[in-house]
Amino acid sequence: MMSDAELTSTRSKVSKLSEKSALSWLSGEVLLHSTLSVGVTAAVYVAYHTVTGETPKMGIYLHVITGITLGMLLIARVVVGLGKVSEAVSQVQAYRKACRSLALMATFVGETLTIQAGAEAEKKAVGKFRYELVRLLNLSAFSYHLHLNGSKMTVPPGALKGSMSEMETLSAASSPTLVVIKMVATLIDAQRKAARVSNEQVAAMMGKVDDLVSAYHGTLAQQLAPSPASLNSFAYFFVCLWVYTACPIIAINELGNDSPTNTFGGFSLAVAYAFGSALFFFGLFEAGKTVEAPAKAASQLLPLDDLKFALSADLSELIDDPEDEIPVFLVAKN
Repeated sequence: MMSDAELTSTRSKVSKLSEKSALSWLSGEVLLHSTLSVGVTAAVYVAYHTVTGETPKMGIYLHVITGITLGMLLIARVVVGLGKVSEAVSQVQAYRKACRSLALMATFVGETLTIQAGAEAEKKAVGKFRYELVRLLNLSAFSYHLHLNGSKMTVPPGALKGSMSEMETLSAASSPTLVVIKMVATLIDAQRKAARVSNEQVAAMMGKVDDLVSAYHGTLAQQLAPSPASLNSFAYFFVCLWVYTACPIIAINELGNDSPTNTFGGFSLAVAYAFGSALFFFGLFEAGKTVEAPAKAASQLLPLDDLKFALSADLSELIDDPEDEIPVFLVAKN
């Protein structure tokens, strides 16, 4: 296998376009309103001081409310990211489900001749179809799992290798997974032409082939989806602003906890609170980064190798194989 250069290049272009919008939230209108708010605040401060002769004081409640609002934003970002990861996982499961359904539907394909002269050849043809179907489904799942990691299959595993022309086609293809799915469709159509399966049954099987393509493109759409750079930039800016202004506020408020007998009580609490606040807010920000690359996060969370071996075993068991000629193509190494 090798890194999918085309996918990597496209993702890089999408990422660069997203980065250009990173500061889109900092528009001229936003800056104008921010400047006007500064002017209004200054005017109110001066007017209050002039009329009353007192210096206005601001409590910590506004800062606390800002922190609560910022925390809710970060939590919402984490929830959205987890939702996208779940969607990516559902695409993987949809692909595996379609593979299993096709193996079951291969039961529809049967011999058309019963006379002794042609029955044996027909039986071998059906057996070969089922063998090739399971092999190609294993190959498509193997290639799809590589696609999840941003890699591309160049040479199939030894157990899944086909003809030399097939290997050359796969090595030259920009999307090997789609090429293998096309081979599955061609294999099914050959059975229709040989009258081994009805048109209605072919339509049902091709519906599952379409499910394979849909799952592949669903994953591709998530891989190429632009990251919410503007939201990330906005959240990061205000996390930094809040945390680094919260620290001195905490320190000032904890000065009152010092006493002649405990001179480090306030200092200890201030340091602990500051560390906890930074850990909480920056940790929430990091946890929300799954929203940027949900497909990649899904591939890191799923045991893809175990899933691949389990699917291979299921396909061999689900296919109608009275002669027990179809092996489990992919087996975990001890």
